[in-house]
Amino acid sequence: MNPLPLALTPKKILLIGAGKVAAQKARAILESDCPLFILAKEVRDDYFLDKEVKLAPFSPQELEGFDLIIDATGDEALGRWLWEHKKEYRYWLNVVDVPALCDFYFSATVRRGDLCVSVSSGGASPTLAQGVRDKIARFLPSLLAPLLNRLKEERQKGRIDPKSALPSIQKALGKVFLIGCGPHSVGNLTLKALETIEILDVALIDALVGEEILNLLSPQCLQISVSKQKGCHSYTQEEINGLMLRYAKEGLNVGRLKGGDPMVFGRVAEEAGFLMEQGIEVELLSGVTSFLAGCLQSGITPTLRGVSAGALVVSAHLKESRFHDEWLAWLKDSPYTLVVLMAHSFAREITLGAKNRGVPLTIPAAFVSKIDSPSPKSVIGNLGCLEEMAKECEKPAILVIGEAVKESLRMPYVGERVILE
Repeated sequence: MNPLPLALTPKKILLIGAGKVAAQKARAILESDCPLFILAKEVRDDYFLDKEVKLAPFSPQELEGFDLIIDATGDEALGRWLWEHKKEYRYWLNVVDVPALCDFYFSATVRRGDLCVSVSSGGASPTLAQGVRDKIARFLPSLLAPLLNRLKEERQKGRIDPKSALPSIQKALGKVFLIGCGPHSVGNLTLKALETIEILDVALIDALVGEEILNLLSPQCLQISVSKQKGCHSYTQEEINGLMLRYAKEGLNVGRLKGGDPMVFGRVAEEAGFLMEQGIEVELLSGVTSFLAGCLQSGITPTLRGVSAGALVVSAHLKESRFHDEWLAWLKDSPYTLVVLMAHSFAREITLGAKNRGVPLTIPAAFVSKIDSPSPKSVIGNLGCLEEMAKECEKPAILVIGEAVKESLRMPYVGERVILE
């Protein structure tokens, strides 16, 4: 497959010039499997150091026998001369960056094996064409290459059946994106997540994904709420996996929109592993995790120099809403800050567990709620009054425990702050 739109079969090509621009054209030509000959007064780009280049000034005799001529010298007089004599020597011409002196344009090309998608701006803006090419490349599944090889073999053997091949083609075109949407607002959405959300055909949405982010979805995008809040499971994990698989097999771009970062207690391994076992391509997109956004909102520096040697991130919630408290052992004489996710509902149990383990209940603690929302709130106290602190704020909230919490009182913060003595 040739990246030059007019050259459906290999053409003999002469490239004049050996500078940076010529190197770009040479790379594209060599990908097309066309025979390339290079003529230049001198080599001006390292790309040509291991290429065969004829070092000589241009002369009309060099044009004999070529189908395509590419002038990448930037010499205005040479470009004009080549244009005026192209009928005499019977070649098609491309004078780089001079659309008026071009019979054809280079396209920006995406490849998946023998599959080739070319984008051209008609010479108006190669940079724009490359940008569009890069965007297409992001969303074009790599699984298309092996599928195309298989279909090619079947066609050569006379076994191709368009109807039977269609399910395989649709499946190869489908892709699932596991997208971290940050704690709430569009402001904490990564650019990569933003451009992906805009092209989704189907979105499976968690409860903590902000309304602003949902407004970015295309009107044609099918939105399915699959929130799994405590005590209100609208879909089981198996059902969510089944939905992702079903729509991906239909050749659609499927987005699994998750609050925070999908790699932080986001079941990403279960979902990605299942899909990959089914032959579905998966891409993971990181998001701003709630524990970092929450610490920033409340003014807590979890790795404060001289106070905290690091941060441990744990969950107080295991499968089937079971309380998890093994991490409490890390609070005894700990040099770290502990950030506990899904702790709000277990405030009483955490205090009792700490007391039973001999952990001082005077260790500073903070609940940080409504992170990145219009009404953020921080409630600061200690391990001994977690139940009272939890009553002062709403879910979702993170719990931060350690001496770094006390130091946050000298830091700027966002929203409302309540301090319990």
